[in-house]
Amino acid sequence: MDNESIKKNIMKLRLEHNLSQGDMADALGVARNTYRSVEKGNTRMISDTVLEVAKWAGITPEEVVLGFKPDEAISQRLKDARAQFNDRVKGLTEEYEARLDGLRKEIDLLKDLIKEKDDNIRNLKSLVALLEKGQEEYKND
Repeated sequence: MDNESIKKNIMKLRLEHNLSQGDMADALGVARNTYRSVEKGNTRMISDTVLEVAKWAGITPEEVVLGFKPDEAISQRLKDARAQFNDRVKGLTEEYEARLDGLRKEIDLLKDLIKEKDDNIRNLKSLVALLEKGQEEYKND
């Protein structure tokens, strides 16, 4: 739902109750200019304003935003979809965390292997140096 639709719905509610913008602003506890900006679409709707309009009109916030009362079956399907979405996000997050943990362990293992390889290279270089020194000594004898 875009800001344009919301402002039209709010204006419609106000007109249905035969209120001026000033009366509506007073009913909501906001300045007239603030309310006028909402109806003109100059002010982005925020949840507090939608909730106040709904409370004032005795309707649900969904009715303010949509301009009609949503069907209960649709509302339930939306709630179910939201729950499925949240479950999927949770599952993906858990998979991500597990994979990330596995990769961290793999990195640690690779670091250990690199350290071991470096130690082996260092030992082999020392051995080569000793062999070369022994060969030099053998040639000199």
